[in-house]
Amino acid sequence: MCWRPFTRFFCLFLATVLVLSLAGCDTKRDSRGRDEGEQKTWQGVITLWDFPRWKDKNGSSYGWIERKIAEFEKSHPGVFIHLRKLKWEYGMVELKAAAATGTNPDIAPVAGDIDFILQGYLEPVDEFFTPEELKRYDERVLQALSYNGRLYGFPWFITTYGLYLNADAFRARNARIPPEGVWSYQEFVEALQKLTYDKNRDGKPDYFGFNSLLYPGSYQLWGFLTMDGARIFDENGRFVLNSPEGKSALAKIVDLLAKYRVVPADFGTSDEKQVWGDFIETKKIAVYPAGPWAINILAEKQREGKGFEFEIAHYPSGSSKARPVATVAGYAIFKQQDPEKRAMCAEFLKFITSEREQEELMNYGVFPAIKDLQEKVSEDRHMKRMKEILDNAEILPKIRNFTRVDEIITSQVRQAILGRKTPDQALDDAAEEIRKLQEGTMQNLP
Repeated sequence: MCWRPFTRFFCLFLATVLVLSLAGCDTKRDSRGRDEGEQKTWQGVITLWDFPRWKDKNGSSYGWIERKIAEFEKSHPGVFIHLRKLKWEYGMVELKAAAATGTNPDIAPVAGDIDFILQGYLEPVDEFFTPEELKRYDERVLQALSYNGRLYGFPWFITTYGLYLNADAFRARNARIPPEGVWSYQEFVEALQKLTYDKNRDGKPDYFGFNSLLYPGSYQLWGFLTMDGARIFDENGRFVLNSPEGKSALAKIVDLLAKYRVVPADFGTSDEKQVWGDFIETKKIAVYPAGPWAINILAEKQREGKGFEFEIAHYPSGSSKARPVATVAGYAIFKQQDPEKRAMCAEFLKFITSEREQEELMNYGVFPAIKDLQEKVSEDRHMKRMKEILDNAEILPKIRNFTRVDEIITSQVRQAILGRKTPDQALDDAAEEIRKLQEGTMQNLP
């Protein structure tokens, strides 16, 4: 049988129409099914800027967050988290410059930063928590991340500083380890004097009782500044350390170098690698202030036979009980135009700050923001001592321009330690500089 051209064309046309119609039906059915059931989630790139944290088994300070990003991306196809690695030295400066120019990331660990909040850069995130969830958090953490009744971050952890003691060195030099970790300034000095000596007999001490870091963002020495009853800031964030109690406490710190000679000559100027190395590696320092993160590192050294037995003590008391500084960590979401992207950012932050993740924080040496988990972490005897210190610690109030305020305090305390200014002059100068800095800004927050 012979097919005419027109007949062949007509049959092909009908077949094409039928195929397209069926495809269209499937498309409508898929669309209806997605609308009625599995609503399509947001896909795209989320930018995260973050600081280095605890080192993982490979020695990476970003290993934990990179692992969490990989896990989240695997469970959320089409969502990509781009990590930019910040440095502690100038990361906050970068973040504030980026926010001011509209080039900020979607997420950063700046929850509770009053400058970001007051300038409208951050999203309030109350809606992502139930009242039952919020009740589980340490109230101090929630307060630190809130302003005017709104929560501006996903609570993660809280930490503070204690004094780590090389117990082997204390025993070898017949220095008294404070019972229950509590001692006076005079007892502290007496122990340091026994721990400072000239081992190589060249006429100069090469082993010292104490050393510490002094740079912005590190609050190792701040606990000493409160030993005579001074506060660094009042409830409204005003600098009040230039009180008689603050000046006498700074004088006691200065005396460690100028009078008692129980610290190295570079006290107040040495870098972290050097000071930490002198404590943990060469053992030339017997007392060093650090956070609970140091517990696991020292314990591991001891297990390897390269470390020493250690204890943790409170900051010494002068005429009053010292109160170290506690810091709170939480992630914030910068302002978003797309509510679906905002929700995805929140989902990622709930994932990395979940109860399961916070339970893992014991491995990294910080206290979870969830109260029940804090007690669980404290079952370790060293963490129990750090929890005692944490319970007495003071979280800094919300302070405008705090990065610069911190730099001023650090600089003036260093001037006093180096003998370039008296303690009175250094703290009065700090107060004047901070006053000028904060003139014209809203310091007394409602």
